[in-house]
Amino acid sequence: MTYSISQFKTMLHNLGYSLGPDGLNGNHGNLLDLYTEAAVREFQAQFGLPITGKVDQPTCERARQLIRNLQHSLNLTINAQLPINEFYGPRMIRAVMQFQQAHDMPMTGIAGSTVRQKLNEEVKKLLRQRVCVVEGWVSEGVTG
Repeated sequence: MTYSISQFKTMLHNLGYSLGPDGLNGNHGNLLDLYTEAAVREFQAQFGLPITGKVDQPTCERARQLIRNLQHSLNLTINAQLPINEFYGPRMIRAVMQFQQAHDMPMTGIAGSTVRQKLNEEVKKLLRQRVCVVEGWVSEGVTG
């Protein structure tokens, strides 16, 4: 599945990319305007994709992976119970706001780079804790 231009704009906005002076409110619809092309180029550069400014298949696939990873991370960190799909909808916005609130961040619902970095840190921390618990249990079972 390929995102429509409108869906991709919404996703870019929710990831903190600028879509012009009025943001998504002034830039909706299915037109690939200069602001959207610039945001797509920025997204492509950040994720090591060919910089075309177009909503092409590699760009859509990387966006899908990113959204799914965010959903999974939110499920792990705050038990958001989000479906794992490629959409950044109202439930995900609320989950991002819940994560932001839990970490004393402005509650925007936008998973910009600072939020994504903090989310990655929290997931790593959780996974390290789980590994320590499992290793502690295994070593107790072996020695006890």
